Amino acid sequence: MSTESAPAPQSGTAEDVKQGPRIAVSALTTNLREYGLIIALIVIMLFFQYTTSGTLFKPVNLSNLVQQNSFIIVMALGMLLVIVAGYIDLSVGSVAGFIGALAAMMMVIWPLGIFSNPLVVSIVCLIVGALIGAAQGYWIAYHKIPSFIVTLAGMLIFRGICQALLGGGSSVGPLPDSFKALSSGFIPDVIGPLTLIPPTVNAAGKTIVGSGLTLHMTTIVLGLIAVLA
Repeated sequence: MSTESAPAPQSGTAEDVKQGPRIAVSALTTNLREYGLIIALIVIMLFFQYTTSGTLFKPVNLSNLVQQNSFIIVMALGMLLVIVAGYIDLSVGSVAGFIGALAAMMMVIWPLGIFSNPLVVSIVCLIVGALIGAAQGYWIAYHKIPSFIVTLAGMLIFRGICQALLGGGSSVGPLPDSFKALSSGFIPDVIGPLTLIPPTVNAAGKTIVGSGLTLHMTTIVLGLIAVLA
């Protein structure tokens, strides 16, 4: 009595050769779909870098962009967490406006002593904003009310309160210089600069502005700590 063993599968068959390009194309399509927004962002940045003759990536322009859009970045990070969890927050703009109006009124209009100090005002506004978010989250998490309904009500409520605080939309100012420094100031270079390329000196012995390459080491160290954290 003899037994016959099944033939071992052959590797590298014609079918496998045909599958190779298909797998590669499928992987490329998937990657393009997942990273399409990032690729589009890179293309847009390179386009404006070219059309502005290199102005886009200059440090002064990047710092201006961050300063002018810092409040949008902060709100976008908060919205990211909400959307990832599967919810939506329609009140984020109205709450931000209400908190800003509250801060301005505390520092400029209301004589509250120590509570008019910009540092204390900042802490109070952070606490108020956290309480507003916690209150809306309570109705969503424990009472199962859709986030769309809760935050829509919050948007209308805090927009109305903001209008009432500002007396119909009038501006409040001037704000203290120490408070404005939060958005317009710069971090002092306590570590010291690192010069990679010395600046060029002209025939008159004056340094040519923009020449050379010097790194702000305090900013680099803080950035590395933030990335590693």
